[in-house]
Amino acid sequence: MRYAVNLPEQSERRYWLIDTASLPEGEVLRRFYSVVDQPMFRWLYDGTAYHGVRESGPVLLDITHNAKVWQQCSADWMPYAASVVIDTPASLDDLQQRLAACLTINTPGSGMGLLRFHEQAVLHLLLGEELLDQTDRLVLMGEDTCWSWSLCLSQENIVHERYFSAGGNNWPDGKPLRLAPETQQRLQGLRQFSRLMPLLGDAVHRFDLLQKEDDCITSLWWALEHYWHDTWQLNLSRKQAVENAQGKLIASDAFEHFIESLYLDAMT
Repeated sequence: MRYAVNLPEQSERRYWLIDTASLPEGEVLRRFYSVVDQPMFRWLYDGTAYHGVRESGPVLLDITHNAKVWQQCSADWMPYAASVVIDTPASLDDLQQRLAACLTINTPGSGMGLLRFHEQAVLHLLLGEELLDQTDRLVLMGEDTCWSWSLCLSQENIVHERYFSAGGNNWPDGKPLRLAPETQQRLQGLRQFSRLMPLLGDAVHRFDLLQKEDDCITSLWWALEHYWHDTWQLNLSRKQAVENAQGKLIASDAFEHFIESLYLDAMT
């Protein structure tokens, strides 16, 4: 299943990449040290062009032998901090180096930019919808690796989206990733989209979407993204856009009705 409330069964080493900037200073490592006997971690920006702000960036925690910090903190931190759980045969150092090499991307017009690939919207598009080409997905993830990221809260459960990279042969390593212009445009259109994640979780629960085909949640994402983009075009405030969508959810008696109302509401 692409969407689930549980992480996949651990078969390799397990790491948790979590942003720290939106949490209290030092909170992540303080909690990590309080529950893990031999804490091992790496700053994602270590040794990169962003080294000077590494302690304000994402940190990679090794939770292979002790998942308590994830169990205790994931739900509390989810509304504030983007994160992804990575199951991989790679060592901590090798994984940090792989991810760090993918921070800088080529953009249209021969530009360069920072790819915050651990954010849920970016992960959903690049991996979930496979808008990053297969070679670049392998460059980012490595072989035989599973990424599971927190998509939304549904009641008290975290709904995860996941992607597994199978093995490959002779794929290039260390080259900058390149996003297609269409992908860049979709990512740019998802500014402040995290405000709709609570609504996505409510809709998943309301219509019991985890018990249906994976395409249902993907279709819900598409409808919300389309709605978000169109309400930007209408210069509707983000607060009002969220409130309008919440009203549509309350008034809808079926999933299809809610999806249709999002498209209609964006045009009125």
